[in-house]
Amino acid sequence: MINNCQIKTKLNTDMNFEAGIRFIIFLVIFGASNYLMMLRRYEKDIKKKKLLQHKKISRLYPKGSFIF
Repeated sequence: MINNCQIKTKLNTDMNFEAGIRFIIFLVIFGASNYLMMLRRYEKDIKKKKLLQHKKISRLYPKGSFIF
């Protein structure tokens, strides 16, 4: 004889498992998007630093001069 309490417990564990899987999927998607945004920002920062370095070096030498 199965009582009503056993049926509710079975349904509740299935729902908890499904919620856990959804949460893990959400974390993976959120983490991947965060990683891609941080990577894009890092690449932009590297480009800015390189450009700034070239500008600083070009200020040291006059325009028409060439150094051997």
